[in-house]
Amino acid sequence: MTTFGENLKQRRKLRHITQAALAAQLNVSRSAVSNWEVGRNYPDLDMLVDLSSILQTPIDQLLKEAPAMVETVSREQRNSRKRKLVLWIIVPIFIILSLFTAYMLYLNVNAVNQTFFPTNSVILNVDQDQSNRWTGITWGKSPRIEGSLFKRTRVLTNDAGSDGQVELRVEDENGNEIGKSFALKRGHSHTFHLKSGNAFQVEGRLAPGQYFLRLE
Repeated sequence: MTTFGENLKQRRKLRHITQAALAAQLNVSRSAVSNWEVGRNYPDLDMLVDLSSILQTPIDQLLKEAPAMVETVSREQRNSRKRKLVLWIIVPIFIILSLFTAYMLYLNVNAVNQTFFPTNSVILNVDQDQSNRWTGITWGKSPRIEGSLFKRTRVLTNDAGSDGQVELRVEDENGNEIGKSFALKRGHSHTFHLKSGNAFQVEGRLAPGQYFLRLE
Protein backbone atom coordinates (compact mmCIF):
# COMPACT_ATOMS: atom_id res chain seq x y z
CA MET A 1 0.00 0.00 0.00
CA THR A 2 1.40 3.38 -1.03
CA THR A 3 1.66 5.94 1.75
CA PHE A 4 0.88 9.61 1.33
CA GLY A 5 4.58 10.47 1.67
CA GLU A 6 5.56 8.03 -1.05
CA ASN A 7 2.78 9.31 -3.29
CA LEU A 8 3.86 12.91 -2.70
CA LYS A 9 7.50 12.10 -3.47
CA GLN A 10 6.54 10.26 -6.64
CA ARG A 11 4.32 13.11 -7.88
CA ARG A 12 7.02 15.65 -7.05
CA LYS A 13 9.69 13.80 -9.01
CA LEU A 14 7.34 13.34 -11.96
CA ARG A 15 7.14 17.15 -12.10
CA HIS A 16 10.92 17.43 -11.72
CA ILE A 17 10.55 19.56 -8.62
CA THR A 18 13.10 19.36 -5.84
CA GLN A 19 12.15 19.40 -2.19
CA ALA A 20 13.71 22.86 -1.84
CA ALA A 21 11.78 24.22 -4.84
CA LEU A 22 8.50 22.78 -3.57
CA ALA A 23 9.16 24.19 -0.10
CA ALA A 24 9.82 27.63 -1.59
CA GLN A 25 6.52 27.59 -3.48
CA LEU A 26 4.67 26.57 -0.31
CA ASN A 27 6.56 29.05 1.92
CA VAL A 28 7.70 26.26 4.23
CA SER A 29 11.12 24.78 5.07
CA ARG A 30 12.64 21.97 3.03
CA SER A 31 12.62 19.82 6.17
CA ALA A 32 8.81 20.20 6.32
CA VAL A 33 8.50 18.67 2.85
CA SER A 34 10.98 15.96 3.85
CA ASN A 35 8.93 15.12 6.96
CA TRP A 36 5.77 14.77 4.86
CA GLU A 37 7.51 12.39 2.47
CA VAL A 38 8.91 10.14 5.21
CA GLY A 39 5.57 10.16 7.06
CA ARG A 40 6.65 11.99 10.22
CA ASN A 41 3.70 14.34 9.90
CA TYR A 42 1.17 15.60 7.35
CA PRO A 43 0.36 18.95 5.74
CA ASP A 44 -2.82 20.66 6.84
CA LEU A 45 -5.87 20.97 4.61
CA ASP A 46 -4.92 24.37 3.15
CA MET A 47 -1.41 23.14 2.38
CA LEU A 48 -2.87 20.04 0.75
CA VAL A 49 -4.89 22.24 -1.61
CA ASP A 50 -1.70 24.12 -2.55
CA LEU A 51 0.15 20.86 -3.13
CA SER A 52 -2.62 19.68 -5.41
CA SER A 53 -2.31 22.87 -7.45
CA ILE A 54 1.50 22.85 -7.71
CA LEU A 55 1.75 19.14 -8.55
CA GLN A 56 -1.29 19.37 -10.85
CA THR A 57 -2.75 16.35 -9.12
CA PRO A 58 -6.28 16.04 -7.69
CA ILE A 59 -6.40 15.80 -3.91
CA ASP A 60 -8.03 12.40 -4.05
CA GLN A 61 -5.05 11.12 -6.08
CA LEU A 62 -2.62 12.47 -3.51
CA LEU A 63 -4.59 10.73 -0.77
CA LYS A 64 -5.08 7.48 -2.70
CA GLU A 65 -4.37 4.45 -0.53
CA ALA A 66 -3.32 6.70 2.36
CA PRO A 67 -5.95 6.02 5.06
CA ALA A 68 -3.91 7.71 7.82
CA MET A 69 -3.72 10.92 5.80
CA VAL A 70 -7.41 10.71 4.88
CA GLU A 71 -8.24 10.44 8.57
CA THR A 72 -5.99 13.42 9.35
CA VAL A 73 -7.64 15.54 6.65
CA SER A 74 -11.11 14.48 7.76
CA ARG A 75 -10.28 15.39 11.33
CA GLU A 76 -8.91 18.74 10.16
CA GLN A 77 -12.15 19.42 8.26
CA ARG A 78 -14.24 18.55 11.30
CA ASN A 79 -12.11 20.77 13.53
CA SER A 80 -12.34 23.58 10.98
CA ARG A 81 -16.14 23.35 10.95
CA LYS A 82 -16.18 23.34 14.75
CA ARG A 83 -13.94 26.42 14.87
CA LYS A 84 -16.17 28.25 12.42
CA LEU A 85 -19.25 27.29 14.44
CA VAL A 86 -17.62 28.49 17.65
CA LEU A 87 -16.69 31.78 15.97
CA TRP A 88 -20.25 32.22 14.70
CA ILE A 89 -21.44 31.84 18.29
CA ILE A 90 -18.70 33.74 20.13
CA VAL A 91 -18.40 36.81 17.87
CA PRO A 92 -22.08 37.90 18.14
CA ILE A 93 -22.01 37.27 21.89
CA PHE A 94 -18.82 39.34 22.19
CA ILE A 95 -20.39 42.20 20.19
CA ILE A 96 -23.56 42.13 22.29
CA LEU A 97 -21.56 42.09 25.54
CA SER A 98 -19.38 44.96 24.29
CA LEU A 99 -22.42 47.06 23.41
CA PHE A 100 -24.06 46.23 26.74
CA THR A 101 -20.87 47.13 28.63
CA ALA A 102 -20.56 50.43 26.74
CA TYR A 103 -24.22 51.22 27.50
CA MET A 104 -23.78 50.46 31.19
CA LEU A 105 -20.65 52.62 31.33
CA TYR A 106 -22.63 55.41 29.68
CA LEU A 107 -25.37 55.07 32.27
CA ASN A 108 -22.84 55.01 35.08
CA VAL A 109 -21.10 58.15 33.79
CA ASN A 110 -24.42 59.94 33.60
CA ALA A 111 -25.31 58.76 37.09
CA VAL A 112 -21.98 60.00 38.44
CA ASN A 113 -22.44 63.35 36.75
CA GLN A 114 -25.94 63.71 38.15
CA THR A 115 -24.72 62.77 41.63
CA PHE A 116 -21.63 64.96 41.83
CA PHE A 117 -22.49 67.62 39.25
CA PRO A 118 -26.29 67.96 39.37
CA THR A 119 -28.12 70.41 37.11
CA ASN A 120 -28.72 73.70 38.95
CA SER A 121 -31.79 75.76 38.08
CA VAL A 122 -32.88 79.14 39.36
CA ILE A 123 -35.77 81.52 38.82
CA LEU A 124 -34.81 85.17 39.02
CA ASN A 125 -37.39 87.91 39.59
CA VAL A 126 -35.67 91.18 38.86
CA ASP A 127 -37.33 94.48 39.78
CA GLN A 128 -36.37 97.96 38.75
CA ASP A 129 -34.04 98.50 41.70
CA GLN A 130 -32.06 95.31 40.97
CA SER A 131 -31.83 95.79 37.22
CA ASN A 132 -28.84 96.73 35.09
CA ARG A 133 -26.17 96.03 37.71
CA TRP A 134 -24.03 92.99 38.27
CA THR A 135 -25.51 90.66 40.88
CA GLY A 136 -24.33 87.23 42.03
CA ILE A 137 -26.75 84.44 41.14
CA THR A 138 -27.60 82.05 43.96
CA TRP A 139 -27.93 78.41 42.95
CA GLY A 140 -29.78 76.62 45.72
CA LYS A 141 -28.37 78.06 48.95
CA SER A 142 -25.13 79.61 47.71
CA PRO A 143 -23.76 81.50 44.71
CA ARG A 144 -20.62 79.37 44.95
CA ILE A 145 -20.38 76.34 42.66
CA GLU A 146 -17.77 73.77 43.60
CA GLY A 147 -15.34 72.91 40.82
CA SER A 148 -13.98 69.51 39.85
CA LEU A 149 -10.94 68.13 38.10
CA PHE A 150 -13.24 65.70 36.28
CA LYS A 151 -15.68 68.22 34.83
CA ARG A 152 -14.20 71.44 33.55
CA THR A 153 -16.85 72.22 30.94
CA ARG A 154 -20.11 73.80 32.07
CA VAL A 155 -23.19 75.00 30.19
CA LEU A 156 -25.39 77.97 31.08
CA THR A 157 -28.86 78.10 29.53
CA ASN A 158 -31.38 80.95 29.41
CA ASP A 159 -34.73 79.16 29.21
CA ALA A 160 -37.15 80.02 26.44
CA GLY A 161 -39.66 81.04 29.12
CA SER A 162 -37.50 83.94 30.30
CA ASP A 163 -38.67 87.50 29.67
CA GLY A 164 -35.61 88.38 27.65
CA GLN A 165 -31.89 88.32 27.10
CA VAL A 166 -29.47 88.09 30.03
CA GLU A 167 -25.90 89.29 30.35
CA LEU A 168 -23.71 86.94 32.37
CA ARG A 169 -20.14 86.54 33.48
CA VAL A 170 -18.25 83.79 35.32
CA GLU A 171 -15.75 84.52 38.08
CA ASP A 172 -13.42 82.34 40.11
CA GLU A 173 -13.61 82.22 43.89
CA ASN A 174 -11.24 85.21 44.10
CA GLY A 175 -13.49 87.39 41.97
CA ASN A 176 -11.36 87.15 38.82
CA GLU A 177 -13.34 86.99 35.62
CA ILE A 178 -13.12 83.70 33.70
CA GLY A 179 -13.36 84.76 30.10
CA LYS A 180 -15.42 87.67 28.89
CA SER A 181 -19.00 88.47 29.84
CA PHE A 182 -21.56 87.24 27.32
CA ALA A 183 -25.17 87.91 26.32
CA LEU A 184 -27.54 84.95 26.34
CA LYS A 185 -30.79 85.16 24.39
CA ARG A 186 -33.91 83.27 25.38
CA GLY A 187 -33.67 79.58 24.55
CA HIS A 188 -29.91 79.76 24.03
CA SER A 189 -26.97 78.15 25.84
CA HIS A 190 -23.35 79.09 26.40
CA THR A 191 -20.51 76.68 27.11
CA PHE A 192 -17.53 77.81 29.14
CA HIS A 193 -14.37 76.03 30.21
CA LEU A 194 -12.69 76.13 33.59
CA LYS A 195 -8.90 76.03 33.72
CA SER A 196 -8.80 74.30 37.10
CA GLY A 197 -11.00 72.46 39.55
CA ASN A 198 -11.55 75.58 41.69
CA ALA A 199 -14.96 76.86 42.71
CA PHE A 200 -16.64 79.57 40.64
CA GLN A 201 -19.70 81.79 40.63
CA VAL A 202 -21.97 83.37 38.03
CA GLU A 203 -23.07 86.99 38.00
CA GLY A 204 -25.84 88.49 35.92
CA ARG A 205 -26.91 91.91 34.72
CA LEU A 206 -30.58 91.79 33.79
CA ALA A 207 -33.45 94.06 32.86
CA PRO A 208 -36.62 93.93 34.97
CA GLY A 209 -38.52 90.67 34.48
CA GLN A 210 -38.52 86.98 35.28
CA TYR A 211 -35.73 84.69 34.11
CA PHE A 212 -35.22 80.93 34.18
CA LEU A 213 -31.55 79.96 34.16
CA ARG A 214 -29.98 76.51 34.20
CA LEU A 215 -26.39 75.49 34.92
CA GLU A 216 -25.12 72.05 33.91
